Amino acid sequence: MGDEGILVKVKDLVKIYKYKGGEVQALRGVTASFPSGKVTCVMGPSGSGKTTLLNLIGGIDIPTGGEIFVGDVKVDELSSDALDEFRLKYVGFIFQALNLVPTLTALENVELPLMISGAKGKEARKKALHLLDVVGIKDKASRYPEELSGGEQQRVAIAIALANNPPVILADEPTAELDSVNALNIVKLLVKLAKELGKTIILATHDPRVAVKVDRILRIEDGKITGEFRPIDLERGATPPESSGLPQVKLSELIKMRLSIVEEEMNDLETRFRSGEIGVEEFHNKLTKLKAMQEALKDLLTSLGTS
Repeated sequence: MGDEGILVKVKDLVKIYKYKGGEVQALRGVTASFPSGKVTCVMGPSGSGKTTLLNLIGGIDIPTGGEIFVGDVKVDELSSDALDEFRLKYVGFIFQALNLVPTLTALENVELPLMISGAKGKEARKKALHLLDVVGIKDKASRYPEELSGGEQQRVAIAIALANNPPVILADEPTAELDSVNALNIVKLLVKLAKELGKTIILATHDPRVAVKVDRILRIEDGKITGEFRPIDLERGATPPESSGLPQVKLSELIKMRLSIVEEEMNDLETRFRSGEIGVEEFHNKLTKLKAMQEALKDLLTSLGTS
């Protein structure tokens, strides 16, 4: 556990959510592995199963079927109490919604999980300062969340995730609220932490601008892993290895998939505006963001020589 890193594996993973009148199958037999020292991106549209997969690996949710191995720990067989201990020792979580306490400074936010796990005052403070230094914002230790930029707040969240030195970091859309520059900086930081600290980092996103900076990408659609590629191999013009047994996916195909989703969202937004469901200001703000994403995706396709 800790700096040496561990392998995460899931096999034939199924998750079914039941509700009055029916059920939804979020995962449909997912089999995949996630090596230490690398950032693996799970990429797919909203509702594809990304968050469900991370929640199952992290012990937040319980699978309907299949197996989950985090190192030697068989997570799907753990009791409720054992899951609590597993999450504390093995997993650091980074969410899209930053769970920072607004009345605590950056330093105090990082100290909190350390003290909960038993670290004393001076020991907790020393370690918290070190973690803020690791993520590059030690100089902002005394600032409150509202005094930090979005990127700086996310760095505090990463420091919190590292607090108990877990071997596995799960990041669910950690850059969704950030601009392109800050988003890329956060992903670069995660890649650096994976390599230097030997962490097993699994990042869920739908944004190819982020995904192209990680070590490997798994594409998920309708609850199934449908392909894999390594961005570095593609950038170098090499043929990605076939070791996973999954079909290899071209980067351009993923970008086109995301572009089609953005265009569908734009059409849906216009329909909601015309029907009076949303107002002018909300329509304008959301449309501006979608157009910016559309242009960025088109630029990526152009840079790849694909139209």
